[in-house]
Amino acid sequence: MSFTNKPSVALTLDQVVELVDQLSPADKLKVAKRIQKRQRSKDIDRLVEIFSKVKISEKRLTAMVEEERAKIHAREQTRPARR
Repeated sequence: MSFTNKPSVALTLDQVVELVDQLSPADKLKVAKRIQKRQRSKDIDRLVEIFSKVKISEKRLTAMVEEERAKIHAREQTRPARR
């Protein structure tokens, strides 16, 4: 037998959607942000798992980063200035 401090309720997807529909717009935004945060965390974990298997030299990695920075800089230069 185990005890937890958090209550656990089994809900169907339809029940969850119905509950979320009852929330205020601000609370709906909080729910959406929480879901996105968890998904990003899972995505980052997956990327770490993938890239931990990739062997690349520091020199090559630096070159790749510099290439991407140059592309970003070039894109920024073509954009109209913000005021």
